[in-house]
Amino acid sequence: MRLLLAWKLNVVKIYLGIGSNIEPEKYIAEGLKSLGVLFSKLEISPTYLAPPFGFEGDDFHNLVISAETDLPLEEVLKALRQVEFDHGRPEKAEKYSPRSLDIDLLLFDDFVGKVGGYKIPRSDIDKFDFVLRPLQDIAADERHPVSGKTFSELWQEMKLGIETSLELV
Repeated sequence: MRLLLAWKLNVVKIYLGIGSNIEPEKYIAEGLKSLGVLFSKLEISPTYLAPPFGFEGDDFHNLVISAETDLPLEEVLKALRQVEFDHGRPEKAEKYSPRSLDIDLLLFDDFVGKVGGYKIPRSDIDKFDFVLRPLQDIAADERHPVSGKTFSELWQEMKLGIETSLELV
């Protein structure tokens, strides 16, 4: 019993942003299956269609999932990169280019800081509707670890400042 309790203390909730504009139905489904092997208690947001950011191309399918893991942060980041590579992402992909599968770690529990050059929480959570909208769909009452605002509050603020073109898939 004591061992089980110790294990549960190390479990954290993570949120992942997922996008694809190359065969999105195929690669998102395959990616979710892989993530289901790595993590537990996946909760999946609705999927939204959004234009690409920073380049011309097909629209992206974007969603957010929450999951639980006992892996350390560095291992989560490595595992996410491997899932991307396993599902067609080139190892040296250009920053603004089409993606078969793009997975971003948005939140790692309430951790705030940098790990290997990767900033947590991801700094663009409240800058892009295709990230914030699906995040607030599954975590409306959760709080951003830096601003302290709920994701629902952040979404309401964003909607006042921009014209969103998101469509449900």
